[in-house]
Amino acid sequence: MYTTCSTRVQAPNFNHVGSRHPDDLAILNPDKGGMGNDDMSTLEHLGDIENQKIHKKKKSMGIVSCRRDTSVGTLNVRTIRESFKRLELAALFVKSQISVLGVQEHRIVHDEEEIKTEKHQKGVHLVTSSAWRNRCQAATGGVGFMLSSEAYKAVSLIKSYSKRILLVSFDGNPRLTVITVYSPTEAATVDEAEDFHDVLRSAVKDVPAHHLLLVCGDLNAHLCQLNEEDSGWYWHQVSNRNGGLLRDTMLEGNLEATNHRFQKPRSKMWTHLSDGTLSKSQIDYILVRKKWRNSVKNTVVSNSFNSLGSDHRLVLSFIKLSLRKCQSAPRIVRYDYDPIKRSEELQSMYSVEVRNRFSLLLEEDQEENYNPTAHYEKLVDSIHAANKKLLKPTRR
Repeated sequence: MYTTCSTRVQAPNFNHVGSRHPDDLAILNPDKGGMGNDDMSTLEHLGDIENQKIHKKKKSMGIVSCRRDTSVGTLNVRTIRESFKRLELAALFVKSQISVLGVQEHRIVHDEEEIKTEKHQKGVHLVTSSAWRNRCQAATGGVGFMLSSEAYKAVSLIKSYSKRILLVSFDGNPRLTVITVYSPTEAATVDEAEDFHDVLRSAVKDVPAHHLLLVCGDLNAHLCQLNEEDSGWYWHQVSNRNGGLLRDTMLEGNLEATNHRFQKPRSKMWTHLSDGTLSKSQIDYILVRKKWRNSVKNTVVSNSFNSLGSDHRLVLSFIKLSLRKCQSAPRIVRYDYDPIKRSEELQSMYSVEVRNRFSLLLEEDQEENYNPTAHYEKLVDSIHAANKKLLKPTRR
C-alpha cells in the first residue's frame, strides 16, 4: 500500500508524547487549507477571544430581568430514585416553564461524587447532592436543583453546606442566589434542628448583600401571626419548635416568607397533606431577602406536579426585578454677584432686604433663650431669600 508515489503516510505514534518536540505534533488539516502550526494557533487564539466575548455577553444577561417574569419553585418530591420518576419530573418541569426548581428528599445516593449533574430532555439539568441512609440502610433525604437550559448556562457557583443545604448562584446584575433546604422534622432532636439552622444562618451570611437571595425548601415549620401589626395571611394558628427556630433565622438573615405576603384562599395556602392523618399544613416556604421583597410579584401553590405521587405541593414564586430609582441630590443654585460689585444702589437694596428678612424671622421666634445656631440659620435663610429676589442664577 505504501509506495514511493503514494500520498498516504503512516500515522504517528503518540505513545511517548512527552519525549517528542511540540512541533512534531503539528498535523496539516486539509479542511483548513493546509495551514501550518503557527497559522492555526493564531486562528485558534482569535477564535478563543471571540468565544470569550460571547461567553461574557451571555453571562452579563442573567436569568432575572425587569421585563419578564422568572419562576423559581420548590417541591418535596418524596423520591425520584427511579429513572422514570426523574423523566416525569423533567417533563413536568419543561411543561410548567420553570427556570429553577429546588428539590428535596430525592433519595439518590451518590457513591463517588458529592454533587452530581444529570442531563435530561431539552437541556434540563438535575443537580443533586447525595442523600444518606438511615439505620435500616434505606435511602432518605437529599436536596438538589432542576435547572432550565438558560439557568444552567448562567450557573457560576454550586456549593454544598451540608447534606440538607445546597446553594447555587447565577450570573447577572444583580446575581441570583438560591438556597434549597430540607429541614429536620419535629421528631428530630433539638440539637439536630439547632445545628441545621446554625448552618443555614452561616450560608445566608456568606451571600453578599447585593445578591437577590431566595431560600426555598421543606422547612417543616409552622408559622403563625405574631401580633396585630403582622398583616400576613397564615394557615396555622400556633407555631411549632421549627417555626420558632425559623423565625430567629429570618430575623437574623433579614428574610421574609413570601407565602404569607399575598392573600390567597384557604385552599391555596397549605403545602403538605399527611398520609396518616390526612391533616393539611404549610411547611414549604420561599424566603426572600427583604431588600428584594418587591421583586417577588406573586407566590402560589400548585398541583401541577401531583402525578409524581408526592404528598407535597409545588410552591412557585414569580420574580421580576423592581429597582429603585437613584435619588439625585438637589441641584445647588448659584447666583451671579457681579452686579452687586458694580452697583452701589443694588448693594443698598440687598443689605436692606437681608436686614428686613432677618428681623422678621427673629420676631417669629418667641424664645427668650439666645441660640446662636438658630440665629445663624435664620441669617442664611435671609440671604437665600435676598438672592432669589434681587439676583439672577448663573448659567451652567
